[in-house]
Amino acid sequence: MPNTSWMSLGIETALFYGFLTGLPLIAGAILTKFVSFGGKTLGMIMAFGSGALIVVVTFSLMSESHESGGIIIASTGFITGVVVFSAGNYLINKRGGKNRKKCMHPQEMTHDGSSEGKALALGSIMDNIPESLALGVSAMSGTIGIAFLAGIMVSNFSESAAGSQTMKIAKTGTKSIIVTWGIIGIVNVVSAAIGFLILSQLGHEVTAFALAVAAGAILAMLAETMIPEAYHHGGFFISIATAFGFLMSFVLVLG
Repeated sequence: MPNTSWMSLGIETALFYGFLTGLPLIAGAILTKFVSFGGKTLGMIMAFGSGALIVVVTFSLMSESHESGGIIIASTGFITGVVVFSAGNYLINKRGGKNRKKCMHPQEMTHDGSSEGKALALGSIMDNIPESLALGVSAMSGTIGIAFLAGIMVSNFSESAAGSQTMKIAKTGTKSIIVTWGIIGIVNVVSAAIGFLILSQLGHEVTAFALAVAAGAILAMLAETMIPEAYHHGGFFISIATAFGFLMSFVLVLG
């Protein structure tokens, strides 16, 4: 039977970090009311966040998974995460969510703006769930670090800013935009809590598998959404931003 005081401390940590990484989602939505972010700026932010998350996937999630469960469990979980995310991403893309990290212009709207905004929000929820679950699992295993939090926060801000601008162009009201991203932030917190509560009752091998699933899903998200859009907006210079994001995260992990 798990120690109740440890459980209480762990769930509080998971909830706090879920809340902390959800704040940039709301911040990005609010800022778009006053500021229009250029595509190049968002591309550089996405690239920086991508570099940071690559380190998180390698040195935090996969490393911990391998240490806890061995190479077979880590590999199986990783592949599972990639396949599940890619399948979900394919379905959401068909509904219009493929542009969720893209700064849309009026002429780029392919159908009803309201539907476009809903698809963007749905895609963003899917992007955030593996990150939030990883936070919950990490709260239990003690692997949460500054690099992990920084990478997720940068990623969430760029996604919210890009998605909110698209919704604003589609004539969605400011209140609706903020409420939408607020709900996504709540999903962040709930996913982190679920990740902790469910997996804290299970063994190390299940935890290792879950960490690897999250790692695979995050890497698939980077490959399918963040990095392509970062290059689309930022061009050649995203390599520099990605490298700095990687280096920052690497230094923080080692520290």
